[in-house]
Amino acid sequence: MKQTFPFRHAALALIVAAAFPAQAFAAGSAGVAQFIAGDVNVLRANGKTEALAKGKALESGESILTGNGGRAQVRFSDGGLVSLQPNTEFKIANYVDEADPKQDRFLVDLLRGSMRAITGLIGKRNRENYKVTTTTATIGIRGSGFSVGYNPDGSLGITTELDAIEVCNAGGCVGLTAGESVRVINSSEAPARTNVRANVPTPAPAQEVAVAGNQTTSKGESSVVPPPPPPEKTVVTPPPPVVEKPPTKQIYTDLAVGVVYTDPVTSNVAAESYHPDANIAVLAGILSGKPVDFSSLDGRNNVLTEFRGTGSAQVETGTLGVPADADFIGWGSWVTGEKVVAGVATAIESAHFVMGRPTPSAQMPAAGLQGTYEFAGGTAFSSLFGAGQLVGGAMTANFSGASQGYGSVDLTTRFGGTDYATNLSIDINGSKITSSTAGMSAAGFFTGNNASRAAMVYSTSIENAGQVSGAAVFRQTSLGSPPS
Repeated sequence: MKQTFPFRHAALALIVAAAFPAQAFAAGSAGVAQFIAGDVNVLRANGKTEALAKGKALESGESILTGNGGRAQVRFSDGGLVSLQPNTEFKIANYVDEADPKQDRFLVDLLRGSMRAITGLIGKRNRENYKVTTTTATIGIRGSGFSVGYNPDGSLGITTELDAIEVCNAGGCVGLTAGESVRVINSSEAPARTNVRANVPTPAPAQEVAVAGNQTTSKGESSVVPPPPPPEKTVVTPPPPVVEKPPTKQIYTDLAVGVVYTDPVTSNVAAESYHPDANIAVLAGILSGKPVDFSSLDGRNNVLTEFRGTGSAQVETGTLGVPADADFIGWGSWVTGEKVVAGVATAIESAHFVMGRPTPSAQMPAAGLQGTYEFAGGTAFSSLFGAGQLVGGAMTANFSGASQGYGSVDLTTRFGGTDYATNLSIDINGSKITSSTAGMSAAGFFTGNNASRAAMVYSTSIENAGQVSGAAVFRQTSLGSPPS
């Protein structure tokens, strides 16, 4: 497996080299504009703004500004590439390429817009000296490819495309591997994992004149083939608009829910459980990326309690499987929402939830067996002092058949750049997970045959962050007799 990564890097280097042949760099220059399309300007270090043309050198301290249709691609002297999309402001804050890990610097600022980057030699010689700074977070390279873009609401999306990066701000740091993404809301809340990729549009390049191979004119110059004429416009009468009916929300009445939330008035944290034996109906909006609403119903399908996200409340979601699966688990969080009881709505915030189909009694592990579980996902936790990251965990469950079982959950959290370990004692009653430890609370369930998965929301205390709350999901790694 370890041989795979060098091969990928080599393959990527060959592709880049073929697409962008080596260029001569002016002495002292940081890089060169390799591709320009549309409105692109450069703000020189002396304060002068001028149009940026292909082949022009760029120096440390200069900024590139792209307009509505402007795009630019910069090749740096260390072989790195940066592709800038429309409406972007990108500054080469401090660039030094001396082939010396102690002196080399690749420090750039993305002030607006979006970009893609492939690391050059500086990022490989000294990873600590390769950083992209934005208005809300700093991206440290741990690999060689990523995308970053500002969203319309001002938040920031970041996606790793090859190997790994680390995203940090005042709220904490999150490490990402290839294909993973985070969303950064502001500079004080820790980056939150998300399944939404960074907003980096890639418009098709406009067709330019093309040199026709080795063909030359009578003067010995390369002949130029003009682009083909645009196709003739055909006027087509559009069909009448189709009025689509709003999608019907799919309701499942056999899913359990655990939810933890904060009362914005008292700052108290509450954890609650809802199970199919109380006729829970869960709306599977979790798969659409929209805020998830869920309700508890009585035997006549009268709504007893509702939880609803409000506004653009969804921060993150995750799933193992789909709602129709026997071992499905979904999880997520809201910034703001409301709890509705008997038609009366109460505002809540920092809400985290898990949902899934609990393991039937007949499929629960036999009494005397012990299950061990590894961390499979969760939400960025909330606290009065800001958000942090849930970076790992493990669970041990001792099953006792129809009697009360017990177990423990170890969580590793990160707050302010420091990792903290915390432990929760849990009670197991059938498929239900609860906690009665003073100062801690948990609500959740097991899913799948032999309780193959587990999900819970929790509230506990960690150093420097105070009382925190979040959601955690686990998958079973072993089931057998406990060690003697």
